[in-house]
Amino acid sequence: MAAFSVLFTESFEPMRRLAYLLGADDPENIAQEAFVRLHDRWQTLYDESKALPYLRAMVVNLSRSRLRHLKVVRKAPPDVVLDEMSAETHAMARQEHRRIREALGKLSRRQREVLVLRYWMDLDQATIAETLGVAVGTVKATTSHAMTNLRKHLEEG
Repeated sequence: MAAFSVLFTESFEPMRRLAYLLGADDPENIAQEAFVRLHDRWQTLYDESKALPYLRAMVVNLSRSRLRHLKVVRKAPPDVVLDEMSAETHAMARQEHRRIREALGKLSRRQREVLVLRYWMDLDQATIAETLGVAVGTVKATTSHAMTNLRKHLEEG
């Protein structure tokens, strides 16, 4: 491993410069990656004198790969940025959520459970019935009563 240390000390800067001259936008990372890959294969080298040419070839290949990647990334259409909600919209939404939570708090436990499982968890009636251990008809009736009560509480508040 002493030979690897010497090679690193003598060749890191030239490999970084090579990657830079080949057009890599991150030449230090290219050189570093080449040394890491060489280190991983160091025990399989038959002739340590071939290490520098091998390293040079890796820097060239990694630089090519990086440039191809950048070319593809730069051609890709930019992500669509959705309009951000204003602070006022966020505040109004929080206020509306608070009103709904307060109205839910006024419902019976079973009515609240049915509405939360149905509209927040998006479960179907059979799954809700199984979850609560009641009949599907009970879920239907409870949902209907809960929605009536929820509307009444929202209108009051």
